[in-house]
Amino acid sequence: MQKYEFIKKQLSKTNKKNDENYVVTRIWHRLNNVEIKMMTQQYIVRDGETKRYALADIYFPQINVIIEIDEPYHLSNEMVLNDAMRQHDIIQALQCDVYRVKVLTDLHEMNVQIDQLVEQLQQRFDRLAVLKWDVSEAYDPQTYINQGYIDATEHIAFKTVKDCCNCFGAGYKGFQGSGAKHKFNEAIDIKALKFYPNADWNNTLASDERYFIEYNTNAEKNEAYLQKRLYELRQELALFAHVRSEFGGFEYVFKGHYKVNHAQSLAQGKVFYDRIATRMETYAPVE
Repeated sequence: MQKYEFIKKQLSKTNKKNDENYVVTRIWHRLNNVEIKMMTQQYIVRDGETKRYALADIYFPQINVIIEIDEPYHLSNEMVLNDAMRQHDIIQALQCDVYRVKVLTDLHEMNVQIDQLVEQLQQRFDRLAVLKWDVSEAYDPQTYINQGYIDATEHIAFKTVKDCCNCFGAGYKGFQGSGAKHKFNEAIDIKALKFYPNADWNNTLASDERYFIEYNTNAEKNEAYLQKRLYELRQELALFAHVRSEFGGFEYVFKGHYKVNHAQSLAQGKVFYDRIATRMETYAPVE
């Protein structure tokens, strides 16, 4: 049922866009394969400096392919140029291939176009011998321990903080808390944070995820935590964000490897972290 909920969620994102909804649902049903993971309205950072982003119409992470749907307004000279620039940025960001579908007034012609694209996608899935989309495997820390790394660009999530910690060799059977010390690297803490108002805390994560800030709205508590983090605690974090899951409920999404920026923290009076890597090495527990 988790997979069904995820698929319904992706299809529902285009409910208010009739042309896009037609193309998305036809592609999905023509593929007719629930082992394929299809994501719609996928958030992609185009430029970290300017914080520009794009929402890719369809993304197939298993084959790293994006489908862009060109509705009639995309045919103006200005939009053609904008789309070309947008496509360039997406390719640069994901190193992916982009296919385009034009929305046509002739239904038969449009269906032929979509069906030809589906055939290309199926060939690509077959040629790359893509592993089946296994929801339980995607949530299992052992998957990433076996892989040897965890990467924030791959939108990896876990159901519990215990699983977040176990990705780095903790070996917990049960765990209560928002994080733990890294078992194999004395510079790193593993931490799960909420980036929305939560009691006295009001943490913020940048839209491009290149930095985040820990902030307590109680001035005395904030100052105490600032001093403790700057001068007593470990200076690097494996960060997980507590977010609403595509399947319902909540989960912890890996955001990357961050380090305290002392100068910015002192200037702002809040603990400020810079992301230093999207990928981190994973570890198996040692008995």
